[in-house]
Amino acid sequence: MSENMKEKKPSHTELKILLEHYQNGRYEDAEKLAKSITQQFPNHPFSWKILGPVLKKTGRIREALAVNQKAVEIDSLDAQTHNNLGNLLIEIGRLDEAEMSYKKAIELKPDFVEAHNNLGNALKELYRFEEAISSFKKALELKPNFDNAHHNLGTILLEQHKFLEAAQHFKLCDTKKSKNYLLRSLYLLGDKPLFYEHLDDLLNQGEINAVIGSLISHSEIKYGLKRSNPFCNDPLKYILKTDLTEGCNFQNIFVKAAKNILNDDKVLYRNQGYLTNGYQTAGNLFDLEGILIDEIKKIIHSELEKYRIYFKGSSEGLIRSWPTDYYLYGWLISMKSGSKLNPHMHDTGWISGSIYINVPPKSKTDSGNLVLCIDDKENEEGKNKNQKKIIDVVTGSLCLFPSSLLHYTIPFEAEEERIVLAFDVVPK
Repeated sequence: MSENMKEKKPSHTELKILLEHYQNGRYEDAEKLAKSITQQFPNHPFSWKILGPVLKKTGRIREALAVNQKAVEIDSLDAQTHNNLGNLLIEIGRLDEAEMSYKKAIELKPDFVEAHNNLGNALKELYRFEEAISSFKKALELKPNFDNAHHNLGTILLEQHKFLEAAQHFKLCDTKKSKNYLLRSLYLLGDKPLFYEHLDDLLNQGEINAVIGSLISHSEIKYGLKRSNPFCNDPLKYILKTDLTEGCNFQNIFVKAAKNILNDDKVLYRNQGYLTNGYQTAGNLFDLEGILIDEIKKIIHSELEKYRIYFKGSSEGLIRSWPTDYYLYGWLISMKSGSKLNPHMHDTGWISGSIYINVPPKSKTDSGNLVLCIDDKENEEGKNKNQKKIIDVVTGSLCLFPSSLLHYTIPFEAEEERIVLAFDVVPK
């Protein structure tokens, strides 16, 4: 390329149209134009800076990462580009690198509110809670009405059992997720009148999601007051177990993919507070590229459609309001002998699923089995026995269930690892 070509710049009109495409959600048009501009003017940073977020919006995280790294190379003094890079790195679990990107963005622009908030998210994922709290508070110092920082600070306080403080931050947010977390805070705080007042307000607004569904079920047990559940009144009836070995080459697809991922030095792992003596992959497994991942997604989508058809006569919101547009978020969990997964639910899911890549031989009847429950009193044997189901899982099992259900595993003793591919159906 000649020196004259290097000095040329795209027209102001082209860049304006590119920005408008992106801001108005016309991602296909934005991608096409951005790629055209980057090919003609490879050293002009703006089109690279737009192309990265466009690829992220369309779920192509690996491509977006490469583009964003190129944008940083071209313009290393742009704080927003470092912040965008951090957002991609945190999504694929490269938390240490994400932290560095956010800190670089803040170094370049000390009052960069979003970067302070995002740094807090990275530090939280790294279990450095006090540092994360400081980052969120710095973001709120710069922008007191910043919803995301209030929500993120509230979630940490909730995990630390500071329910009243958490509720105060959630009250300052005007987002659906914060309203759900406020409901959870009021429930855990034991404030029955405020809990039901907020619950009824959400129900009157027509809200339907797994968190509301779960808390209605919990509150009925705790307070004895029944409310019609817009998500699922009887979630234990909507558990479906399938044997995947009967319909596909399980060994060559699922087992091979899991081994490739777990043996890949580039794959990172994240802390999982509910898991002892095991580890979990970081980021969304389905953002990885490869024929096997594509095949796994295809099989899961097919099984989800079978699930929906199986329960199609149901009047439950879970089925009646089935999301028309969703994405899969998945991860691998490897558990060693004596490992345990404590009761929890997946807040953002609609349907949750687990595919059992390897289940060791059972030393006892229920060793390593999955328990799905409404309440979390896992050790109170004989009490509320109608509020849980033990699912006998073996290698090749697929279990689908409403995300409003709590779930945990029964400890096992074996030389082999117990490997599970877990995933959520997340409404867009």
